[in-house]
Amino acid sequence: MTDNGDSNVTKHETVDERLLNRVIFFTDAVFAIVMTLMILDLRPPAFASLAGNGEALQSMASHLFALVMSFVVIGVFWIAHLATTRRLRHFDWLTAVANLVFMFPVCLIPFATAWWGRDLNAPFPWGMYCGIMVASSLGNLALVLAVSRDGGRLMGGISGRERLYRAARAISPGIAFGLGIALLFMGHLHLSQFSFVLIPVQILLYARFVQPKPAVAGAA
Repeated sequence: MTDNGDSNVTKHETVDERLLNRVIFFTDAVFAIVMTLMILDLRPPAFASLAGNGEALQSMASHLFALVMSFVVIGVFWIAHLATTRRLRHFDWLTAVANLVFMFPVCLIPFATAWWGRDLNAPFPWGMYCGIMVASSLGNLALVLAVSRDGGRLMGGISGRERLYRAARAISPGIAFGLGIALLFMGHLHLSQFSFVLIPVQILLYARFVQPKPAVAGAA
């Protein structure tokens, strides 16, 4: 007789629950490592005199700005992952693969942050940074669609409007940084670097116009 794995778990945990927990714990660990790696890249500048070194301080400020932006965006991705997996009840191999696809570009963010932070006015590193953010957003969208497919059977059910709302939120960073790439190609580097402000704007608009209204108690 084939062992399905039930003999390796406790009475409080099924194989399905164990696999689902491993996916979530693995993802949390990846996010924690990615954020830590970005912090480790921030090093204090060397001073040649007591008066300090203006160029070194400017370089550190550039790295710090890039780090803060990346930290905020990664935080958005992590919160989005929490929202996606909050109602997840069952393990699914397609979801596990989609989760790995999402994690790959997220793991590239510290590299892109360090490169762009060396010179905020360099077009190519900024374009690569935007591209990785777009890829991360698309990976998040793929995860949302995988989790919510088949009427949300993995989540205990989901309406079409709620699925649309979750998908719209998932792709919002990609839309913002995709616009940043478009502005960069049009020669508007500094305007492109403010494209990230469209992320909260989109989230607010989706919450206002796309998010399903809560059911009213006692409604027919």
